[in-house]
Amino acid sequence: KHAYPIPAVNQLLASLSGGKVFAKLDLAQAFQQLTVDDATAEAQTIITHRGAFRVKRLQFGISAAPGIFQNVIDKTVAGIQGVLPYFDDILIAASDEKELANRLETVLHRFAKAGLRLKADK
Repeated sequence: KHAYPIPAVNQLLASLSGGKVFAKLDLAQAFQQLTVDDATAEAQTIITHRGAFRVKRLQFGISAAPGIFQNVIDKTVAGIQGVLPYFDDILIAASDEKELANRLETVLHRFAKAGLRLKADK
């Protein structure tokens, strides 16, 4: 079991106090962007009338999935001031538009490097 702490919403909101401009990003198919090792894929096997299928992506409904996903996202945006990840939602706060643009560019670069995709409609 993966016991990574999930941030409390009230703590996240309190950390926004200095922000004047904001951007919100939403990851596409959040958990399913992450691949899993062979043992986890075996444990996530889905059995249907058409046979057994090993799932090689992290699935919703797995008790450890939220902690695993939050850990990956936290590491991806670590060290970028004003960036608050909460599962598949990423809030970016800044004091002005220039600072927001810089932070947004840094986050997008890190997501691209990590192979994480965003929803296009957000």
